[in-house]
Amino acid sequence: MSNYEYPGWFTERIVSLEEAMNTLVKSGSVVASGFATNEPHAFYEKLWDHIQANDIHDLNIRQALFMAPHKVLFGDTFSARGKLEGLAASSGPLKGLASKINAVTKKLDGLGRLIAHYKELQERRIVFTSPFIGAANNVIIPPNAITNALYPEFVGRNTTRMGITDMQSVHFPDGTFALGYDSDNNPKIHTWIQVMTPPNEDGELSLGPANGANSEIVDKILEKNDANILLFINPKYPFTRGHADAPNTLHIERLKGLAEKGRLFVVMDDSRIPFMPKGSFDNPKPEEVKIAENVVNHIEMNLRYTAGRAIQVGIGGTGVLAIKALKNASWSGRIYTEMLEPFTYELLESGKIAGSHFIRRDGTREQLDGKIVCTFSMAEEGSDFYSKLHNNPRVVLATASRVVISEGFYYGMGINNILSIDFNAQVNSGGRFKNHHSGIGGAAQIHRGLTKGGISYLLLKSTYRGLDGREVSAITPFLPEGTPVSINGPDMLGGRENSRVFLVTEYGLAQVNGLSQSQFVRTAIGLAHPKFREQLKRRAWEEFRIKV
Repeated sequence: MSNYEYPGWFTERIVSLEEAMNTLVKSGSVVASGFATNEPHAFYEKLWDHIQANDIHDLNIRQALFMAPHKVLFGDTFSARGKLEGLAASSGPLKGLASKINAVTKKLDGLGRLIAHYKELQERRIVFTSPFIGAANNVIIPPNAITNALYPEFVGRNTTRMGITDMQSVHFPDGTFALGYDSDNNPKIHTWIQVMTPPNEDGELSLGPANGANSEIVDKILEKNDANILLFINPKYPFTRGHADAPNTLHIERLKGLAEKGRLFVVMDDSRIPFMPKGSFDNPKPEEVKIAENVVNHIEMNLRYTAGRAIQVGIGGTGVLAIKALKNASWSGRIYTEMLEPFTYELLESGKIAGSHFIRRDGTREQLDGKIVCTFSMAEEGSDFYSKLHNNPRVVLATASRVVISEGFYYGMGINNILSIDFNAQVNSGGRFKNHHSGIGGAAQIHRGLTKGGISYLLLKSTYRGLDGREVSAITPFLPEGTPVSINGPDMLGGRENSRVFLVTEYGLAQVNGLSQSQFVRTAIGLAHPKFREQLKRRAWEEFRIKV
């Protein structure tokens, strides 16, 4: 980073984190923060202690995709202890039995602490409004004799059905008007919390590894100075740039008006940059490996229509496995994606990817050779990926409203994960057991774009475990009650300009667009787990008089 000398009006707004929170986070406040890897880690690490110390209630926190198990999410769950820790750690004759008892009682203690935390969030009326959730919000309380007896009102639910996480089901590019502003351009929030790099020698600050809706919300606040900004300046963040009229930076002077109104609060920060856990892709399940192999083999065997396309990969381990395998394949092409992870970047470094493109506001497509366009990035803890992004002219990070739009994916090739599909070709990628599991993200926008002349691979593990532990088919006659639909049947079975939609499981791959319902049902059953095929054939006849 440069040794930029901050102007006086800016240094006057520098405060401690404690001072900022005491001023901005009060009962009745609405606060929002940057998406995913732009999460203000230091803020969320201190938030729960601040809430308890100041007896805060009626707090609305707007955040998409928490990246760490903060105390505000889990309380002191991770301080759980077993009843026989000393004996379990000994070398005596009862060590084995003590270890088992200790493990069980530690789980029970942790569950009790988690439920107590959830109850306190409910009592304080602290709500997380979010269009996308991850593991931190997706803890489902399992049904069993103990939980049914002790916590019946929580069994089978995650926070999206506890009144704690208030899901905001919107497409990724619509985040600005979901989280930050209404249709009349009035702010929905009191304070926006943003992490940025220190200014470079030109006075430009960068949003770092993720944008999403961040830059647009900041721009709107700075237009009218009608909300607070709590700005964390963190030198650990990579300095990244946008393109043309979609910047991922802003000049420090743009903050002056907000500062003069006393609405800018600056915290000098050196906390960790958000990462995925180390080894996130190291131990894939056999079915995930097989699905990835099916995709890559198909790409390789059909280079006549797969080569040269701009590839995209979504969040999820199976799709990333396919990207890793492409490095050693003969395929080559271009890139246009919502998420950038290390393995896609390696394709650029290895010469497999020639460049990307950008959609200007007038709708024209500008070719960007030697570059990657995305709206956010993710790295594993301990990797050097973020350092590769720092001041890298080959990487373009821009707001989701300019990247995750259907026209950007026309004639491209997408690899995305889904959770289940039914005989009406209704696709679920966002929930199970009536609980929101993630969110729609860019699923529909990307798929709709790919169905204009493109190729869409939808990756599905053929089974999953129900709440009772039993194996369930992910291909089913009807999606269960309460399941959110990410892609509807016509979008799955339709398409224009020679587009191709492929459903992929560990048992094979098949093109499904252009099929009638009977053809689709027969095709889907052929991709189902063998143990469920006869049952699915019976249901096909019972429900639709389709003979398989």
